[in-house]
Parts: sequence; structure tokens; C-alpha cells
Amino acid sequence: MMDIDFRYGKLSFGARLAAAGTLYAAGIGIQLLLKPAAIVGLVPIVMGWFVLAVKPTTNKPRDRGLEEWRPVSDAEITRIADNLKESKRLRRSLAGPTVLKVMALVALGIAALWAGDYSGTLSLVFFDLALFSVPGLFFGAIRVHVPAELDLKLSGFLRIMNAGRGTDRALTPYLRFDKDEEDRDIPEDMRFMLEPKRKPADLVGVQIQSSINDGENGKVPYMYAVVLTKGKQGPAYAAFSRMSANGYVVDPGGDDEYGTVVVRQETGGGGYHTTDDDCESLYGLMNKALDKVNAMA
Repeated sequence: MMDIDFRYGKLSFGARLAAAGTLYAAGIGIQLLLKPAAIVGLVPIVMGWFVLAVKPTTNKPRDRGLEEWRPVSDAEITRIADNLKESKRLRRSLAGPTVLKVMALVALGIAALWAGDYSGTLSLVFFDLALFSVPGLFFGAIRVHVPAELDLKLSGFLRIMNAGRGTDRALTPYLRFDKDEEDRDIPEDMRFMLEPKRKPADLVGVQIQSSINDGENGKVPYMYAVVLTKGKQGPAYAAFSRMSANGYVVDPGGDDEYGTVVVRQETGGGGYHTTDDDCESLYGLMNKALDKVNAMA
């Protein structure tokens, strides 16, 4: 027999069935003895639910709060995209049976109301049948975990990854990993590093990353670029600090060790959300900016 992980207590499976059956029987007995106050019989029946409470099965990892960024291949990003797509397909496939279970419970409730016009005992039978079926219908459900933020960001990064790159550019995906209890890698976030193979001495590269904003209809991704330089005195930092583009904001910053120039979409007028087209436009903009800067190298 497959091992079943119960929420409460250490009783064996057989002992749990016997205990739950006893509690259900006690509930029925109370209902029959105290018909005007039959609702009191709910108490042992609900106690039986606790005895039969099975933990849900889920693929959600229990992470350890680690944050380690590592470069990965394009194939790894594609694999994650395929896994997310399959997880969402599985979640949708499980939604149908859940709806049917709810409909079955509602049907028993309707039957109990209908039977009440003819026989109080028959109505009670339907009502109890609905109560007794709750653990079997809803406990121990399968819950498919889809990392929401990673899923929101992924399509924009895929658009960039598939947009192509010149032979003089390197576009490297990075993933932020956590570890689960079995020391397996759990990807939690991503960013890209765009680097020309020939570049000014002070240029590290252009980091493309996303944050999550609260949109009008829920969470939305917001992609932006961060130019990283060695200090703030070199030619690359000066060139990127002076760049301008319609619909974008350029924010120079950083310190003497590392300079930063943030290039982001204007957020006025609802620009808090970057669509896949916006992500590709940002990628194209930064490539054109690199072309100009590379001419100085």
C-alpha cells in the first residue's frame, strides 16, 4: 500500500479508519437522539475529518533562503520554460476534477434540501453523505507549484534570447539558485549579461534584469538595463551617462569602484509594465548604444 502522510497524529491507516468510523457513528447517533438539535452531531463528524486529514502533495520545494547567481546556457533557460509550461498544463488538467468534486458536494446538498420536503431522515442521510465525503474528495489534493515571478519574467527574456546576437556580442543568461532540503538547485530569478567582445577598458557589460510591479490587473514584469563600469571616470561611463532615447529614462549612478547607468522605460502613463515587444526594444536599444561605445575602444 502506498504510504499516506497524515497531518495529525501517528495512528496507523487502519486505526484511523476505525476512529473516523466511530466518530461518524457517534455523530449519527447524536443526530437521531437530538433531532431538534441535530447540528450538535457535526462536532464528532468534523473531528473525524481531522483524523483523516491527509497532507496535500506538491512539487513546491522547501528552499533554504540561499541566493547564488550562476551563468547558465541557453538550453537551461529553454528547459525551465518547458518545465513551467508543463506545470501550468498539469495545473489546468487538475482543475477539472476539482470542479466535479465541488459539483458532487453541491448536488448532495441540493438532494438533502429536496428530500427534506418528504422525509427528514432521508434528508439527513444525504446531508451526512456529503459530510462524510469531504475527506475523500478534498483532502490530500495534488497542488502544482508554478513560481509566479519567474513565470512572469520568463517570456521577456525568451524574446531577447531568440532575437539573435552578433558574432561580436556575448549574451549570457544568469540564474539565481536556492537549494532545497535535498541540496538540489532551485532556480528563483534570472538576468542576462550583454557584453561586446571588444570594449572600452572601463566597461564590464550591460545587465538586463526584471522586477515585478503591481499592475491594474495584478502583477506585471518591468525590464530594465544596468550598464556596469569600472568606476565613473572612464569613456564608457561618460558615453552611457549622456545617452538619451525617446520613451526611456537614463539614471547615472554608482561609486568610484563600480559605476552604474540604469536605462529604463518611462513609467508615466502606465509604463510600469514592459511587454515582450518592450523587452526586445530595450535589448535593441542597448545593442545600438554598445555599437557607439565600441567605436571608442
